[in-house]
Amino acid sequence: MRYITYILLIAFIALWTVPSHATTNVGTAGAQFLKIGPGARVDSLGGAFGALADDVTSIYWNPAGISQLEKMSFSDTQIFWLADIRYNYLAFAIPIEKVGTLGASVTFLNVPDTEITTLTKPDGTGLWYSAYDTAVSVAYARQLYEQESGAKLSVGLNAKYIHQQIHRESARGVAIDVGTLYHTGWRSLRIGMSFSNFGPEMRFSGPNLESGSEVAGDPRTADYRPFPETSNPTRTAALETIEFPLPSNFRLGIAYDIIDSGDNLLTLALDANHPNDNSERLNIGMEYWFRKMAAIRAGYKFRLGEDRADDEEGITLGLGIHLTLGKRLLALDYAFADFGRLQQAHRVSLGLQF
Repeated sequence: MRYITYILLIAFIALWTVPSHATTNVGTAGAQFLKIGPGARVDSLGGAFGALADDVTSIYWNPAGISQLEKMSFSDTQIFWLADIRYNYLAFAIPIEKVGTLGASVTFLNVPDTEITTLTKPDGTGLWYSAYDTAVSVAYARQLYEQESGAKLSVGLNAKYIHQQIHRESARGVAIDVGTLYHTGWRSLRIGMSFSNFGPEMRFSGPNLESGSEVAGDPRTADYRPFPETSNPTRTAALETIEFPLPSNFRLGIAYDIIDSGDNLLTLALDANHPNDNSERLNIGMEYWFRKMAAIRAGYKFRLGEDRADDEEGITLGLGIHLTLGKRLLALDYAFADFGRLQQAHRVSLGLQF
Protein backbone atom coordinates (compact mmCIF):
# COMPACT_ATOMS: atom_id res chain seq x y z
CA MET A 1 0.00 0.00 0.00
CA ARG A 2 2.96 2.31 0.45
CA TYR A 3 3.58 2.14 -3.29
CA ILE A 4 0.01 3.26 -4.01
CA THR A 5 0.43 6.20 -1.64
CA TYR A 6 3.69 7.20 -3.31
CA ILE A 7 2.07 7.05 -6.75
CA LEU A 8 -0.77 9.32 -5.61
CA LEU A 9 1.65 11.82 -4.10
CA ILE A 10 3.62 11.91 -7.34
CA ALA A 11 0.39 12.51 -9.27
CA PHE A 12 -0.56 15.42 -7.04
CA ILE A 13 2.93 16.94 -7.34
CA ALA A 14 2.77 16.58 -11.12
CA LEU A 15 -0.54 18.44 -11.21
CA TRP A 16 0.88 21.18 -9.01
CA THR A 17 3.79 21.77 -11.39
CA VAL A 18 1.74 21.86 -14.61
CA PRO A 19 2.62 25.17 -16.30
CA SER A 20 -0.18 27.62 -17.04
CA HIS A 21 0.58 27.60 -20.80
CA ALA A 22 -0.49 23.92 -20.83
CA THR A 23 -4.08 25.14 -20.49
CA THR A 24 -5.41 26.11 -23.92
CA ASN A 25 -9.20 25.86 -23.54
CA VAL A 26 -9.94 28.27 -20.69
CA GLY A 27 -13.53 29.48 -20.84
CA THR A 28 -14.51 27.42 -23.89
CA ALA A 29 -17.05 25.00 -22.37
CA GLY A 30 -20.76 25.68 -22.00
CA ALA A 31 -23.43 24.36 -19.61
CA GLN A 32 -21.47 25.88 -16.74
CA PHE A 33 -24.22 25.07 -14.25
CA LEU A 34 -22.97 21.47 -14.34
CA LYS A 35 -19.88 22.65 -12.45
CA ILE A 36 -21.90 23.80 -9.43
CA GLY A 37 -21.55 20.90 -7.02
CA PRO A 38 -24.47 19.88 -4.78
CA GLY A 39 -24.34 19.07 -1.10
CA ALA A 40 -23.54 21.57 1.65
CA ARG A 41 -21.35 18.95 3.30
CA VAL A 42 -19.21 18.54 0.19
CA ASP A 43 -18.79 22.26 -0.41
CA SER A 44 -17.72 22.87 3.18
CA LEU A 45 -14.99 20.28 2.53
CA GLY A 46 -13.73 22.37 -0.38
CA GLY A 47 -15.23 19.95 -2.89
CA ALA A 48 -12.89 17.14 -1.80
CA PHE A 49 -15.29 14.21 -2.01
CA GLY A 50 -14.02 11.89 -4.73
CA ALA A 51 -12.78 9.27 -2.24
CA LEU A 52 -15.30 9.91 0.56
CA ALA A 53 -18.42 9.61 -1.63
CA ASP A 54 -20.54 8.11 1.14
CA ASP A 55 -23.90 9.86 0.72
CA VAL A 56 -26.48 10.21 -2.02
CA THR A 57 -24.87 13.33 -3.53
CA SER A 58 -22.15 10.95 -4.74
CA ILE A 59 -24.33 10.59 -7.84
CA TYR A 60 -22.76 13.90 -8.88
CA TRP A 61 -19.25 13.62 -7.39
CA ASN A 62 -18.44 9.94 -7.94
CA PRO A 63 -21.35 7.64 -8.87
CA ALA A 64 -19.48 4.61 -7.52
CA GLY A 65 -19.97 6.01 -4.02
CA ILE A 66 -23.69 5.24 -3.82
CA SER A 67 -22.72 1.55 -3.60
CA GLN A 68 -21.82 2.31 0.05
CA LEU A 69 -25.40 3.25 0.95
CA GLU A 70 -27.16 0.73 3.16
CA LYS A 71 -30.56 2.43 3.26
CA MET A 72 -32.87 4.29 0.92
CA SER A 73 -31.55 7.87 0.82
CA PHE A 74 -32.85 11.28 -0.24
CA SER A 75 -31.15 14.68 -0.41
CA ASP A 76 -32.25 18.21 -1.24
CA THR A 77 -29.68 21.00 -1.72
CA GLN A 78 -30.60 24.68 -1.95
CA ILE A 79 -27.85 27.08 -3.02
CA PHE A 80 -28.09 30.85 -2.76
CA TRP A 81 -25.68 31.45 -5.62
CA LEU A 82 -24.02 34.57 -6.97
CA ALA A 83 -26.09 37.33 -8.63
CA ASP A 84 -29.33 36.13 -6.95
CA ILE A 85 -29.24 32.87 -8.91
CA ARG A 86 -31.09 29.97 -7.29
CA TYR A 87 -29.89 26.38 -7.57
CA ASN A 88 -31.72 23.26 -6.43
CA TYR A 89 -30.52 19.64 -6.50
CA LEU A 90 -32.65 16.63 -5.62
CA ALA A 91 -31.18 13.13 -5.38
CA PHE A 92 -32.56 9.73 -4.49
CA ALA A 93 -30.94 6.29 -4.23
CA ILE A 94 -32.04 2.83 -3.18
CA PRO A 95 -29.83 -0.25 -2.63
CA ILE A 96 -31.21 -3.50 -4.05
CA GLU A 97 -29.76 -6.77 -2.79
CA LYS A 98 -27.81 -8.76 -5.41
CA VAL A 99 -28.47 -6.03 -7.98
CA GLY A 100 -26.64 -2.90 -6.84
CA THR A 101 -27.72 0.63 -6.03
CA LEU A 102 -30.03 2.65 -8.27
CA GLY A 103 -30.15 6.42 -8.09
CA ALA A 104 -31.66 9.46 -9.77
CA SER A 105 -31.17 13.20 -9.54
CA VAL A 106 -32.67 16.45 -10.81
CA THR A 107 -30.75 19.73 -11.08
CA PHE A 108 -32.48 23.07 -11.62
CA LEU A 109 -30.87 26.51 -11.90
CA ASN A 110 -33.01 29.62 -12.28
CA VAL A 111 -31.81 33.10 -13.29
CA PRO A 112 -33.91 36.13 -12.21
CA ASP A 113 -36.09 37.58 -14.98
CA THR A 114 -34.29 40.27 -16.98
CA GLU A 115 -35.78 43.15 -18.94
CA ILE A 116 -35.23 43.06 -22.71
CA THR A 117 -33.24 45.96 -24.17
CA THR A 118 -32.61 47.00 -27.76
CA LEU A 119 -30.37 49.48 -29.56
CA THR A 120 -33.23 51.95 -29.72
CA LYS A 121 -34.40 51.27 -26.15
CA PRO A 122 -31.26 50.63 -24.09
CA ASP A 123 -33.10 51.37 -20.84
CA GLY A 124 -35.64 48.62 -21.40
CA THR A 125 -38.62 47.76 -23.55
CA GLY A 126 -41.03 46.77 -20.81
CA LEU A 127 -40.74 43.14 -21.90
CA TRP A 128 -38.92 40.49 -19.86
CA TYR A 129 -37.17 37.20 -20.55
CA SER A 130 -36.21 34.27 -18.35
CA ALA A 131 -33.38 31.73 -18.38
CA TYR A 132 -33.00 28.38 -16.67
CA ASP A 133 -30.95 25.18 -16.83
CA THR A 134 -31.99 21.64 -15.95
CA ALA A 135 -30.37 18.22 -15.83
CA VAL A 136 -32.01 14.87 -15.09
CA SER A 137 -29.89 11.79 -14.43
CA VAL A 138 -30.14 8.11 -13.53
CA ALA A 139 -27.28 6.24 -11.86
CA TYR A 140 -26.22 2.71 -11.10
CA ALA A 141 -23.40 1.46 -8.88
CA ARG A 142 -22.23 -1.94 -7.74
CA GLN A 143 -19.53 -3.35 -5.50
CA LEU A 144 -17.45 -5.75 -7.57
CA TYR A 145 -15.65 -7.55 -4.77
CA GLU A 146 -14.65 -7.41 -1.11
CA GLN A 147 -11.71 -9.23 0.46
CA GLU A 148 -11.12 -10.31 4.04
CA SER A 149 -8.45 -7.64 4.38
CA GLY A 150 -11.14 -5.00 3.89
CA ALA A 151 -10.15 -4.18 0.32
CA LYS A 152 -13.15 -3.62 -1.92
CA LEU A 153 -13.82 -2.09 -5.31
CA SER A 154 -16.96 -0.38 -6.60
CA VAL A 155 -17.87 1.10 -9.96
CA GLY A 156 -20.66 3.48 -10.94
CA LEU A 157 -22.29 5.10 -13.95
CA ASN A 158 -24.50 8.18 -14.19
CA ALA A 159 -26.33 9.13 -17.41
CA LYS A 160 -27.88 12.57 -17.70
CA TYR A 161 -30.10 14.64 -19.99
CA ILE A 162 -29.23 18.35 -20.15
CA HIS A 163 -31.48 21.25 -21.16
CA GLN A 164 -30.68 24.98 -21.27
CA GLN A 165 -33.23 27.70 -22.04
CA ILE A 166 -32.68 31.43 -22.69
CA HIS A 167 -35.94 33.19 -23.65
CA ARG A 168 -37.10 31.17 -26.68
CA GLU A 169 -33.70 29.66 -27.50
CA SER A 170 -32.65 26.29 -26.13
CA ALA A 171 -29.90 23.69 -26.23
CA ARG A 172 -30.14 20.00 -25.41
CA GLY A 173 -27.57 17.32 -24.80
CA VAL A 174 -26.66 14.09 -23.04
CA ALA A 175 -23.63 13.08 -20.98
CA ILE A 176 -22.34 10.32 -18.73
CA ASP A 177 -20.26 10.19 -15.57
CA VAL A 178 -18.20 7.15 -14.64
CA GLY A 179 -16.42 6.49 -11.37
CA THR A 180 -14.55 3.96 -9.28
CA LEU A 181 -14.03 3.75 -5.52
CA TYR A 182 -11.36 1.56 -3.96
CA HIS A 183 -11.03 0.79 -0.25
CA THR A 184 -7.41 -0.30 -0.07
CA GLY A 185 -7.73 -2.42 3.08
CA TRP A 186 -4.75 -0.55 4.52
CA ARG A 187 -6.23 1.15 7.57
CA SER A 188 -8.86 3.61 6.29
CA LEU A 189 -7.23 4.73 3.05
CA ARG A 190 -9.69 5.16 0.16
CA ILE A 191 -9.01 6.13 -3.43
CA GLY A 192 -11.64 7.47 -5.79
CA MET A 193 -11.58 8.41 -9.45
CA SER A 194 -14.30 9.81 -11.69
CA PHE A 195 -14.77 11.35 -15.11
CA SER A 196 -17.71 13.75 -15.40
CA ASN A 197 -19.80 15.16 -18.25
CA PHE A 198 -18.50 13.09 -21.12
CA GLY A 199 -20.76 13.65 -24.10
CA PRO A 200 -21.30 15.34 -27.49
CA GLU A 201 -21.26 19.10 -27.99
CA MET A 202 -24.40 21.23 -27.65
CA ARG A 203 -25.79 24.08 -29.76
CA PHE A 204 -28.44 26.75 -29.14
CA SER A 205 -31.33 27.15 -31.57
CA GLY A 206 -34.70 28.90 -31.56
CA PRO A 207 -37.06 31.29 -33.35
CA ASN A 208 -35.39 34.48 -32.10
CA LEU A 209 -32.27 33.58 -34.06
CA GLU A 210 -34.25 33.95 -37.29
CA SER A 211 -35.10 37.20 -39.07
CA GLY A 212 -36.73 38.15 -42.37
CA SER A 213 -37.21 41.11 -44.68
CA GLU A 214 -39.26 41.63 -47.85
CA VAL A 215 -36.82 42.72 -50.54
CA ALA A 216 -39.27 42.70 -53.43
CA GLY A 217 -42.99 42.46 -53.98
CA ASP A 218 -43.70 44.60 -50.90
CA PRO A 219 -47.18 46.20 -51.23
CA ARG A 220 -45.79 49.39 -49.74
CA THR A 221 -43.65 49.87 -52.87
CA ALA A 222 -46.34 48.99 -55.41
CA ASP A 223 -47.26 52.67 -56.16
CA TYR A 224 -43.68 53.72 -56.72
CA ARG A 225 -42.90 54.05 -60.45
CA PRO A 226 -41.11 53.27 -62.66
CA PHE A 227 -40.07 50.27 -60.49
CA PRO A 228 -41.89 47.14 -61.74
CA GLU A 229 -43.81 44.86 -59.43
CA THR A 230 -42.20 41.50 -58.73
CA SER A 231 -43.25 38.32 -57.01
CA ASN A 232 -40.01 37.43 -55.21
CA PRO A 233 -40.68 35.75 -51.84
CA THR A 234 -39.65 37.15 -48.49
CA ARG A 235 -35.97 36.56 -47.80
CA THR A 236 -35.14 35.11 -44.39
CA ALA A 237 -31.90 34.73 -42.49
CA ALA A 238 -30.81 32.92 -39.34
CA LEU A 239 -27.95 33.58 -36.98
CA GLU A 240 -25.65 30.58 -36.84
CA THR A 241 -24.59 29.45 -33.37
CA ILE A 242 -21.46 27.45 -32.75
CA GLU A 243 -21.31 24.17 -30.90
CA PHE A 244 -19.79 24.16 -27.44
CA PRO A 245 -18.31 21.28 -25.43
CA LEU A 246 -19.54 20.20 -22.04
CA PRO A 247 -17.41 21.04 -18.95
CA SER A 248 -15.82 17.63 -18.45
CA ASN A 249 -13.53 16.95 -15.50
CA PHE A 250 -11.26 14.15 -14.33
CA ARG A 251 -11.10 13.79 -10.53
CA LEU A 252 -8.62 11.78 -8.46
CA GLY A 253 -9.16 11.72 -4.70
CA ILE A 254 -7.86 10.14 -1.53
CA ALA A 255 -9.40 10.08 1.95
CA TYR A 256 -7.98 8.92 5.27
CA ASP A 257 -9.31 8.86 8.84
CA ILE A 258 -6.64 10.51 10.97
CA ILE A 259 -8.54 9.83 14.21
CA ASP A 260 -11.16 7.12 14.67
CA SER A 261 -11.73 6.47 18.37
CA GLY A 262 -15.44 5.80 18.62
CA ASP A 263 -16.74 9.18 19.75
CA ASN A 264 -14.27 11.12 17.63
CA LEU A 265 -13.74 10.84 13.89
CA LEU A 266 -11.38 13.16 12.01
CA THR A 267 -11.12 12.66 8.24
CA LEU A 268 -8.79 14.30 5.74
CA ALA A 269 -9.73 14.35 2.04
CA LEU A 270 -7.80 15.54 -0.98
CA ASP A 271 -8.96 15.84 -4.61
CA ALA A 272 -7.01 16.75 -7.74
CA ASN A 273 -9.13 18.00 -10.66
CA HIS A 274 -8.26 18.28 -14.33
CA PRO A 275 -11.06 20.19 -16.18
CA ASN A 276 -11.18 20.67 -19.92
CA ASP A 277 -11.90 24.42 -19.71
CA ASN A 278 -9.54 25.72 -17.04
CA SER A 279 -6.31 25.07 -15.19
CA GLU A 280 -5.98 22.29 -12.65
CA ARG A 281 -7.42 22.59 -9.14
CA LEU A 282 -6.46 20.96 -5.86
CA ASN A 283 -9.17 20.71 -3.19
CA ILE A 284 -8.50 19.81 0.43
CA GLY A 285 -11.03 19.26 3.21
CA MET A 286 -11.21 18.13 6.82
CA GLU A 287 -14.23 16.86 8.73
CA TYR A 288 -14.60 16.21 12.45
CA TRP A 289 -17.53 14.22 13.84
CA PHE A 290 -18.41 13.98 17.53
CA ARG A 291 -20.40 10.84 18.35
CA LYS A 292 -21.60 10.78 14.73
CA MET A 293 -24.06 13.51 15.70
CA ALA A 294 -22.39 16.87 15.09
CA ALA A 295 -19.75 17.82 12.54
CA ILE A 296 -17.42 20.73 11.91
CA ARG A 297 -15.87 21.07 8.45
CA ALA A 298 -13.36 23.22 6.64
CA GLY A 299 -11.78 23.20 3.22
CA TYR A 300 -9.79 25.15 0.69
CA LYS A 301 -9.76 25.25 -3.11
CA PHE A 302 -6.39 25.84 -4.76
CA ARG A 303 -6.10 26.90 -8.39
CA LEU A 304 -2.83 25.67 -9.88
CA GLY A 305 -0.66 27.50 -12.41
CA GLU A 306 0.41 31.10 -12.75
CA ASP A 307 -3.21 32.38 -12.83
CA ARG A 308 -3.99 31.13 -9.33
CA ALA A 309 -3.63 34.69 -7.93
CA ASP A 310 -6.73 35.71 -9.93
CA ASP A 311 -8.88 32.86 -8.61
CA GLU A 312 -11.87 34.01 -6.55
CA GLU A 313 -12.52 30.71 -4.77
CA GLY A 314 -10.76 29.82 -1.55
CA ILE A 315 -11.83 28.93 1.96
CA THR A 316 -15.01 26.99 2.76
CA LEU A 317 -16.60 26.29 6.15
CA GLY A 318 -19.58 24.29 7.35
CA LEU A 319 -21.57 22.55 10.04
CA GLY A 320 -23.61 19.36 10.10
CA ILE A 321 -25.92 17.51 12.43
CA HIS A 322 -27.48 14.03 12.39
CA LEU A 323 -30.79 13.41 14.13
CA THR A 324 -32.09 9.87 14.68
CA LEU A 325 -35.87 9.58 14.30
CA GLY A 326 -36.66 5.96 15.05
CA LYS A 327 -35.19 4.00 12.15
CA ARG A 328 -34.76 7.17 10.11
CA LEU A 329 -31.73 9.43 10.00
CA LEU A 330 -32.16 13.15 9.30
CA ALA A 331 -29.09 15.12 8.18
CA LEU A 332 -28.90 18.92 8.16
CA ASP A 333 -25.87 20.64 6.65
CA TYR A 334 -24.78 24.22 6.01
CA ALA A 335 -21.81 25.53 4.00
CA PHE A 336 -20.24 28.94 3.49
CA ALA A 337 -17.93 29.64 0.54
CA ASP A 338 -15.89 32.80 0.06
CA PHE A 339 -15.72 34.07 -3.53
CA GLY A 340 -13.57 37.13 -2.90
CA ARG A 341 -14.76 40.09 -4.97
CA LEU A 342 -17.87 38.11 -5.90
CA GLN A 343 -18.79 37.96 -2.18
CA GLN A 344 -20.16 34.72 -0.70
CA ALA A 345 -22.34 31.74 -1.52
CA HIS A 346 -24.42 29.75 0.98
CA ARG A 347 -25.60 26.16 0.72
CA VAL A 348 -28.22 24.36 2.79
CA SER A 349 -28.86 20.61 2.46
CA LEU A 350 -31.44 18.27 3.91
CA GLY A 351 -30.82 14.52 3.83
CA LEU A 352 -32.95 11.57 4.90
CA GLN A 353 -32.18 7.87 5.22
CA PHE A 354 -35.05 5.44 5.83
